[in-house]
Amino acid sequence: MKVALFDFDGTLYPHETFETLREHLQSHPKYKKNYKRFVRYFAPTYFGYKLKLVPKIKMQRRALESYILSFKGYTKSDIDEFFSDVANSMSRELRIPLLEKIKQLKKDNYYVVLISGAFIPLLEALFKGVGFDYIVGSTVNYNKSGQVDSKVRFERVFAERKIEILKEHFRGEKIDWNNSQAYSDSISDLKMLELVGQPVAVTPDSALQSIAERNNWKIINHF
Repeated sequence: MKVALFDFDGTLYPHETFETLREHLQSHPKYKKNYKRFVRYFAPTYFGYKLKLVPKIKMQRRALESYILSFKGYTKSDIDEFFSDVANSMSRELRIPLLEKIKQLKKDNYYVVLISGAFIPLLEALFKGVGFDYIVGSTVNYNKSGQVDSKVRFERVFAERKIEILKEHFRGEKIDWNNSQAYSDSISDLKMLELVGQPVAVTPDSALQSIAERNNWKIINHF
């Protein structure tokens, strides 16, 4: 089995996802009241990061955690409604050539995976009908009452964690990694790109650009 792995933030979607999410929360007609709660949760970590007391990775995890904690007490249907609204807006800016590439890979019998640190409800709403065989993202946890659970530690899917999830998912499967593909814009996904025989750097950051050029990987810089 051949697989095709797609990153989301900066790859399928050309902008910084979290900034888009922040703007939507701040301006959403129904849920904008949650924005102050988000700021209250996130501010200590953000200022710690600005003072170089908190690592960037920890700050990014806390940003997503604070975001979903701002919905504390809300139900799954509330979360799905909100992320569906966000997805409707974001869908206009997805990179169409890559969506077409996904369709072609499906026709060519690739097992196509979307793997991202973004929230799963957002990814599922955004790519409904696209045809991904498997979607990996950051989980929103709910308690027994069906409300957002603030007691379960939030896990951001990032870097090496992506590889762990992929290997667990494909455990027992015979994967033709040499003829598989992976698409990403960031050096943080280097291990994912190195996992396959056909890595593709999509509008890569400078570090990934250098590695891609050195290894003669395919680079897509224009859409």
